[in-house]
Amino acid sequence: MARKREREGRDSGMPASELGSALAQLQERIARLEGQVFGERAVGANGATAGPDGNAIFAVPLDGGVRVLAALASMPRLALYRAVLEHPATSGELMKAAGLNTTGQLYHHLRELIGAGLIVQEGRDRYALVHERLPAARTILGAALGVAQAANLTVGAPA
Repeated sequence: MARKREREGRDSGMPASELGSALAQLQERIARLEGQVFGERAVGANGATAGPDGNAIFAVPLDGGVRVLAALASMPRLALYRAVLEHPATSGELMKAAGLNTTGQLYHHLRELIGAGLIVQEGRDRYALVHERLPAARTILGAALGVAQAANLTVGAPA
């Protein structure tokens, strides 16, 4: 794997040792442009930064984050998300996996997952995971589980 990274560094015309630094600079630049959060420092749309405090996340708009949290805060949606982890699935397969009784219920939950950017519709009746967003979704769910465990809220069956 290290050799692959070295090759990629040579292919880009930049030494492999500088790639990490360049990536961090690009992420910082994108953060300033989009008003996103990287690490513990929030960067507002105007370029202003909130220092490294625990409340820095509140310095940026959180509407999109709330939409993602809402999409993951549902047992049927988690079951649908889990069903597309390995491979795309049809609506029939998804209904069975989530234990849903009507297509109306299915499409309601799919609309939320698609709107949050967690899954995509491929063709007429196939739904797939957005793989590049899986690590972030795992982090969100892991953090929620940590809070639930600390509050003794971990009861019930897995999604």
